[in-house]
Amino acid sequence: MDLNRIVAQSLRVGVLVSAALSLFGLFLWAIGGFRSVAVPNVMSIGDIVRIAFDGDLTGFIYLGVIVLIATPIFRVAVSSIYFAAERDRAYVGITIMVLGMLLFALYSGAAG
Repeated sequence: MDLNRIVAQSLRVGVLVSAALSLFGLFLWAIGGFRSVAVPNVMSIGDIVRIAFDGDLTGFIYLGVIVLIATPIFRVAVSSIYFAAERDRAYVGITIMVLGMLLFALYSGAAG
């Protein structure tokens, strides 16, 4: 099990899924004749998922952005799991601290 391959694959999949969701939303916008879109100021992740499953183009675009933001966070989580499997306590501690900082920054930015 090679960490570099795992991380590279997770980043590749995250970016491709994000691009596919965003392009699908843009495709829906083009199909709709490029009509103006009302975008709410504040939405939770649950709201975004709900409107995406309802077929709203903004839901797909926002979902693509969420996947793109979550991709490096997922990469750090995968790294911490890898280091735990390798029983490397120092790197597990470092990656857990980095993961905590990323999540804190994400949630404190969303609240403020």
